[in-house]
Amino acid sequence: MPSHLTRRVFRQIIYNTLYPDSYCSCRPTVHHRWRACLYQSPATVPSRTLFGFASDKVRKQKPPNYDMGFQDMTQLSQALAKHERPPLKEKLAKAFTSVIMEKSAKHATPMEDSEIALVMATFQHLQKIQETDDELGLTFEEMLHTMYLLVNGGPERSTDAPNLVAFAKLLGHEINRREEAEEQYKARGLNMLVEILASRNRPQEAHDILDALWSKDPTLVKAQQWTNLLLGFAKAGDQEQMLRVIDLMKDRDAPFGSEIHQLLLQFYWNSARDIDMMKKWYDFGINKGLVPTRRAQAAVLRACSYTNNLEWGEPVMRSYLEKAPNTERERNEAWILILQWAAAKGKGFEELNQLLGVLVQKAKSQGIDAQPDIKIINGLVAMATFRKDAYAAERYLALGRQWGVEADQSTLVLQLEYRLESGDLDGAHIAYDELKGYWSAADEHPSHALRKERELRLVNRLVTALCKRKPVNYSLVMGIINDLDERKARLSPDAVSALALVHLQRAELHGLVDLLNTQVYRFSVEHRAVVCNTLVEYCLDPSVLTSKIWDAYNILRRTFPELGMQQRNKIMTAFFDRGRSDMATHAFGHMRHLDMPGMRPTIESYVLCFEGIAKARDRESLKMMHNMLILDNTVEPDTRLYNALMLAYWGVNAWTQSLVYWDNIVHSREGPTYDSIQIALKVCEDARFGERHAKDIWDRLKRFEIPLTKEIYAAYVGALAGKGLFNECVELINNAEKDASYTPDVLLLGSFHNALPRVKQEAMDKWASKAYPAAWAEVKKLSKKDGSGPGRAQRGMVYNINRDVRAWHHLGVPAENTFL
Repeated sequence: MPSHLTRRVFRQIIYNTLYPDSYCSCRPTVHHRWRACLYQSPATVPSRTLFGFASDKVRKQKPPNYDMGFQDMTQLSQALAKHERPPLKEKLAKAFTSVIMEKSAKHATPMEDSEIALVMATFQHLQKIQETDDELGLTFEEMLHTMYLLVNGGPERSTDAPNLVAFAKLLGHEINRREEAEEQYKARGLNMLVEILASRNRPQEAHDILDALWSKDPTLVKAQQWTNLLLGFAKAGDQEQMLRVIDLMKDRDAPFGSEIHQLLLQFYWNSARDIDMMKKWYDFGINKGLVPTRRAQAAVLRACSYTNNLEWGEPVMRSYLEKAPNTERERNEAWILILQWAAAKGKGFEELNQLLGVLVQKAKSQGIDAQPDIKIINGLVAMATFRKDAYAAERYLALGRQWGVEADQSTLVLQLEYRLESGDLDGAHIAYDELKGYWSAADEHPSHALRKERELRLVNRLVTALCKRKPVNYSLVMGIINDLDERKARLSPDAVSALALVHLQRAELHGLVDLLNTQVYRFSVEHRAVVCNTLVEYCLDPSVLTSKIWDAYNILRRTFPELGMQQRNKIMTAFFDRGRSDMATHAFGHMRHLDMPGMRPTIESYVLCFEGIAKARDRESLKMMHNMLILDNTVEPDTRLYNALMLAYWGVNAWTQSLVYWDNIVHSREGPTYDSIQIALKVCEDARFGERHAKDIWDRLKRFEIPLTKEIYAAYVGALAGKGLFNECVELINNAEKDASYTPDVLLLGSFHNALPRVKQEAMDKWASKAYPAAWAEVKKLSKKDGSGPGRAQRGMVYNINRDVRAWHHLGVPAENTFL
């Protein structure tokens, strides 16, 4: 296979400059300043204006806002992936210590699972170095401190956090094997490991460690760990193991008591919202002779009110009211439960107001000067929020105002939630504005105001909803983003995705790059995929301008080097569909320059690219792509690839070269497929003396008794018609029913007509009208277009019939029929 590479192209390939980031022929001629900044790595040369003054400085992008030490850890991770030299060991040891100390601060933001992965990789690297350099190893105290950080400073406990679990196991193993440490200190680390495993959906592993620790010395096990283990199995939904743990606790002097019963009921309501399991375990405690605590009863009554399970809760309410509250907190809780119960029974606003008055008068009769406070009103609002009843929530707030009760921070959080649920974004933003006042009154650390994850989740939902509302109030959205940025709060993947689309729609690429640099690098693999998929969908949207798609794609590939090969192939194909083969081949070149294992172009990528070039009929792109294929020693040509090359060379009218690849297929071990035959016949339709090749193929099919599909039959008729063999085509069509059980239809007659030279189309029209009037009438209903073009000057008007062929109809799936 001859190479068409020039010396210049060879040099570009050797120095990896075939696709420089600073230039693409598909870029517009006018270069805007932001584009120069985004795509040119060298500094912009200073220029002078008309009056001799220097132009404004180019806006600089925000670098990733790494916490102290994480940048060095990221460099280590990249070096290990590329098999390059890692950073200095002293630098990594310092980075590890600084991260642990920074994240252990009083109001530090929790570590994401992706950040824990970096810390774990650094820990493993340092442990390997310790084998030869004891000074760089971690002390036992530092490992205990790190384990404590994983217990209290990791992601939300509702997530599995696989990297956190893996790191905790690694630390636990290292702690257990340290010979210089006393057993009680080792047990402290293992108890923390049990807590992590139990809370992260690994209760069985936690059980095994706890059982081994008890067998070694019962005094080394903290009693709280049995409760953690029980809650872990409850979270996993393993009722059988829960009963075994309860029996085990009884044998090991940690019996299932009222306090554990209370924690279990609170878990099933607060975390799982599972009323059926509450019923089961409430009755389980009663059958064990336990007396439910007031908090356990409160959890049951709250669940009954929220879900209208009043019949089950009636005896619990009677039992709860038999005991008078002893403290102000207990009295407030009782008032909340009574009012919620009344509201669940259908009591209206006025009736609740009267009931509240009765409770106040009763307290006064007992010598207690009690008035309803905001906690009581919040209890009613919380129930309305759970039921997604925004109207009732507003009425309850009005009830509070009648009693002179003002909203607090919790009220505003509830207000923000139920207004978001009802779609009242303007009202939600008003609640957010009021909520900001409480944040500014927080202590000296800015993130302390957002210590409640619930608040941050709701603000992220508000940002997402405002970004999706049309038209987007950009100043409103950016005001919230700036507030969060000042407090170093993190956006959710959904919020980042929605805001990224807003930046793209407004052509604010600097804003998009800054957003991704400051947010996405912290995300876990799953969360990064959310944002990445959103940008991919944008790139595949046919309604978006091509220039915007190109800009978005370049940001996408830089920010997400892990972008999958399937997604890259889709984007490349989308550029071909837009008629931009230059952009598509650049996208392929970017794939080819990836240095990550498993990310280089596959045969599927080459096939899609050559198919796109065939549609674009781009000779220059074909030469460049074919040369890339020649130099790619990771790809072994097969039938799929030869099919694609046949198509590509047919598309640029190089029919002789196209048939060379048909010969390669025929003499290959794999052999041709139906797709190969159809493509070859398509080429014969235009090639010089193509009828000879077509008849040779047809004879082989007959000789080997290969079943003929209607697509193959129509393609053969087209191949002969392209050479003006009118009578032979008529004979084939008349014999179609006998030879291939194929009744002439739109595809067969249309292929015959479209392939004929212009001078013979009129004769074909007359013949078809008489021989097959019904089928030909269907053909004539179709629209027409000009079929002439380079190398096809004799073609006339052709019907819009889909005669497209593919190199492989199911890429990646073996063909059902290969032969010859």
